[in-house]
Amino acid sequence: MADIQQHETSTIMPEIDESLYSRQIYVMGKEAMLQLASAHVLISGMGGLGVEIAKNIILGGVKSVIIHDCSNVDYKDLSSQYYFTESNIGQNRAEVANKHLSELNSYVNVTFFSATIDEAFLQKNQVNVFILTDANLDDQIKIGDYCHEHGIKFINANTKGLFGQIFCDFGRDFEVLDTNGEDPAIELVAEISRDETGVVFMSTDTRHGFEDGSYVTFHGVKGMTEVNGQEFKISVPSPFTFTIGDTRNFG
Repeated sequence: MADIQQHETSTIMPEIDESLYSRQIYVMGKEAMLQLASAHVLISGMGGLGVEIAKNIILGGVKSVIIHDCSNVDYKDLSSQYYFTESNIGQNRAEVANKHLSELNSYVNVTFFSATIDEAFLQKNQVNVFILTDANLDDQIKIGDYCHEHGIKFINANTKGLFGQIFCDFGRDFEVLDTNGEDPAIELVAEISRDETGVVFMSTDTRHGFEDGSYVTFHGVKGMTEVNGQEFKISVPSPFTFTIGDTRNFG
C-alpha cells in the first residue's frame, strides 16, 4: 500500500484570483480558500447527485477534478442529470458530463476517467479527496477503508428518492479551523490608528466578539484605503478594539 505522504496536499500555496473568489474568501477566509485551491478531487458517479457535486466543487475553485463513471447513459438518467439528452444514450456518463463541466471554470483542471480505479491511478493523480456517489454498500466500505488508511479525505453520498445519506471521513488528523461555527460578524469601524500596532476602534460601544487569531477583511474604509480588500490576522486587547499590525505606511 502507498505511503500516506503521497496523498497529502502540496505545501506550495496556489495563487488565487481574489477578484473572482472575493465573496467566497469573505465567507471562508483566505486560509481555507488556499486549502480548497490545493485539493485534487475525484468524484465517482455521474448521476444527478454526482454532477451537482461536481458543478459546485468546480465553481468553488479546487485545483483539479477527475469525474469518474464506468456506466453509460440510459433513459432513467435523463430524469435527474441535466447534462444528458437522448442523443447521449449509450455514451459513457463521465465523458458526456466532462464536456460540460470542463467549461465551468478555466482555473480548474477537469478531466474524466471511465475505467476501474485502482491504487496506482490514485497515486498518479495525487488524489487527496475522494467523493463517492450512489455506490453499493460493498464499494462504500472498501473505498472508505482504503481512503482512511491512506490519508485521503472520503465523502460518501447517496440519494434514494426523497431520502439522502452522507458520510464524511477526513482522517485521524482532521483539523477544524472554524472554532465556533458561527457566521462571520460584520462591524462598523470608526477609526484605525496609524502606528506600529494598528488599533481598530468600533463605531459603537457594543462588544465586537472577535478573538485572538481571528481574521478580518475591510471594505469601504475611507482615508486608510490600503486596508480595503485585505485580510488581517488580529489580536484583541479589549472587547471594543482589535489590532491588525503596522499601519504606519497606510493612509
